[in-house]
Amino acid sequence: MDWRSHALIGAVSAPVLLFILGTHGLVELAAVAVMGAFAALVPDLDHQASKGRQVLDTCAIAAAFLVVYMSGCGTSICIPTLSAMQSMAVLSLAMLGAYFVFFTLFKPAHRGITHSLAACVAFATLAYFMFGTALAIAGLIGYASHLLADKEIKAI
Repeated sequence: MDWRSHALIGAVSAPVLLFILGTHGLVELAAVAVMGAFAALVPDLDHQASKGRQVLDTCAIAAAFLVVYMSGCGTSICIPTLSAMQSMAVLSLAMLGAYFVFFTLFKPAHRGITHSLAACVAFATLAYFMFGTALAIAGLIGYASHLLADKEIKAI
């Protein structure tokens, strides 16, 4: 299945289920659809040529520059005191670093660990701590929709 199909399934299934669970705001459902589409691409991050990998690599680099720019240091090098926003920025940069290290050094096999229920739950847990319950559920649904569509479901 190609990336468009996975993204479409995630973008449709996540808001439908969350609508049934009580999310009715248009903005919230749109955010859930985006998260569902994104999460549906995550299992293929282990494939070098996947659209999700290309998008996430580009977004990760852009996000790192944006975080540095918004840190309040301007063009100079500084170590700012960590406010709540800056702590979240540092955590985000640390996760981006872990992402790059994992996929660069370990090079997981396609349809390996990323096509497992453990990875699905780990992704949803991370989404919960970063974005809250609704987007975590959307992430879980989008990720699981990919596994179901590929018929590649492993425990670990």
